[in-house]
Formats: sequence, C-alpha cells, structure tokens
Amino acid sequence: MSTAGSDLGERLLGSLREGKLPRPARLAAARGAFPLEPERLAAIQVLLLADEDPEVRQAAEASLASLPAETARALAEAGGAPEAAAWLAGEAARFPEAGLALARRPDLSTGTAARLLDAAAGAGLAAILEALSVNHEALARDPGLARRLAECPALPESARPRLLDLLDELAKEEPGREQAAAGPAAEEEAPAPSTGDEAPPPAKDPFLAALGVDAEVEALLPELGLDLGHLADRSELLGEAESEDEERLIARLAKMNVGQKLKVALFGTREERSILVRDSNRVVATAVVKNPKFTEQEAEAISNSRNVCDEVLRLIARHRDFGKNYQIQHNLVRNPRCPVEIAMNFVTRLNDKDLKLLLKNRNVSEAVRRQAKRIIEAREARRRVRLRTGKH
Repeated sequence: MSTAGSDLGERLLGSLREGKLPRPARLAAARGAFPLEPERLAAIQVLLLADEDPEVRQAAEASLASLPAETARALAEAGGAPEAAAWLAGEAARFPEAGLALARRPDLSTGTAARLLDAAAGAGLAAILEALSVNHEALARDPGLARRLAECPALPESARPRLLDLLDELAKEEPGREQAAAGPAAEEEAPAPSTGDEAPPPAKDPFLAALGVDAEVEALLPELGLDLGHLADRSELLGEAESEDEERLIARLAKMNVGQKLKVALFGTREERSILVRDSNRVVATAVVKNPKFTEQEAEAISNSRNVCDEVLRLIARHRDFGKNYQIQHNLVRNPRCPVEIAMNFVTRLNDKDLKLLLKNRNVSEAVRRQAKRIIEAREARRRVRLRTGKH
C-alpha cells in the first residue's frame, strides 16, 4: 500500500476521533470502500461500531464479521488504535493467532490484557495464556492480572512456575509502588523505596558472600548436598578445575546428576559454564547465568547462540547490566530462539543500519521485521519534518 494510502488512513482516523468525519465517509469506510491497508480499514471499522448512526454501525459489524484471520493478525501486530486491540482481545476465540500476537505485545494495556485473559480462558486457548504469562512488561503494570492468570485452570502447568517467580518479584516491588502513589509528603516520612533493580542481598555466610554469592543462590545450596561446615566442600567453590580437553570435560559433566550439575553451574569454571548453559535441564542452564563469575563477555556470546533455551536468553535480557549492552540487545533481536516479546522490546533501540539489515533477515519472526519497518518509517518521517521545519 502506498504512503498516500497510509496518510489517508491517518487522516480518516483523526477526523473520526474528532467527530468531524461526515456520514457518507463513515458509511463508505464501514463498508470497506476506501483504498486502505486492510488492517487500517479494520481499525476504523472497529471505531465505527460505536457510531451514532445505526446504518453505519451495521455496515461496520458486517465488514468485521467477514474479517480474514490474516488481517486480524496484522491488526494485532500493528498496534495503532487501542480500541482495535481491545476488540481483537474479545475476539480471541475467533482469531487465535491475532490473540497470540496481542499477548506478546509489551505495550498491551491493562484493560485489553484483562479482556484477552477472559476470552482465552473461556475458550481454553492455552497458547495465548502462556504467551501472556511471559509478557512481564504488561503484567508488571497490573499485578492483580498476573495473580488472576496464575489461578487460571487453563494456563499450562509448564508456564506456572515462571509466572509465580514474576509474582514474587512484583510483591517485592509493591512497597515501592505504594510509596510512589503516596506522593512527596510520604517520601519525607519514609525511607526511599526499592527500585526493583537493586542486587539481591549477599549470602549470610561470610565465606560465600566474599565469593559474590547472593542469598537466593545460598538458599539452593542445601538441595545440592553441599555441607558448608566442611572445608573440602568450600574449597570446591574456590578451586579451578584441572585443565582438560573439551571431550573429557563433556564426558565428566555427562556422568553427573542434576544436583551435581547445578552445583557446577553455580560455581564452576568458564569452560564448565559454556557447556552447562546448553544443558537440556532448564534449571541447570539458567543457573549458569546466576554464577557469580558469569561475565558480560559470556552473556554476549550466549545471546548470539541458537543452542540455548529461551529462559537463558530471557535472564540475560532482564539482567540489570547485561540488558543494557547494545551488542547483546542486537544479538537477542536477531536470535530466533529469543522470546518474541523481548525481541520486540529491544528492536526499538537498534540503530538505522541494523534495522535495515534486520528487514532482510529471514531467521527472525515476521512480527519483529514488521516492527523494524515501522520504526524506520517513523524515523524517516521525523527527519522529513525536521528538514521542512529547518527550511522555514
């Protein structure tokens, strides 16, 4: 569709919101008579469902009743009118792919997310509920919604542990939200709230704390069969493994049970971490990222790997330091194993050169390429406006 068609769609939407679009134009749009991109036309028709004229409303209803699933998905991915997203959320049973695209959008509004949850739960759409459960940006805006989702019987059991972890994180941040809502007066009477980005408290054991181990990891140690009262066990945490070739190292790790692997993942060497981060057990693989010796250089290499599970990539993306690294952000966007909602968030931070290369990359999802195209077009439009303004 041409740029002229896109501009026409924006003008129609603007006039419709301002109540300035004449009845003949509203009726034509409701019937689909304008030369617009299908998803733009559908967004206008959703607004016309609330038109004061019964004939316009009926025409819009008839058009949307025959809306193709492909157009619904494009409308969900495009963003745009919030009314369109809310309408699509209620139609999740009819358009499950569009519902899935909505569930992955980090900018999903609280009201639309709640409506999508109700529709997906009612229809038993487990894939949509699972996608919504990992949309941390949307759920963080409404912890109550996250709790409802955790209690939903249709949510796959495999998705529940991660959602419960998120609820724990949100619960820790809740005092900060309440403090912010209380205003400046409350700030004078109470200490500054946690930002949620602070590091976990150090381990209570001074020896472990000196190694950089936090309290969360320390709590796992009893499950590993590690007796902190024995110096020999403590020396395992400090000592480097003897030099050995990769084949021998892989063979040694393969003989370990999950508890032994977890201990090595948390306290092992760089070579051991590079192997265990690809372990088929997610608990072992993600423990590598929690290793006190895990470096930004390792995170950069892993973010570009297609042989790690999505949860490892998610932990790297959410890390308070690694997630700010541009190369890591770029790697995650290009990595087909990266969760779509994370890639969609980071794609907005890429420079123009990398965005244009992303458009040609068939390994990433169509949604990410669409987002890259929209960002490029928006940036070019802003540049044209600045140039025109500068000439005057």
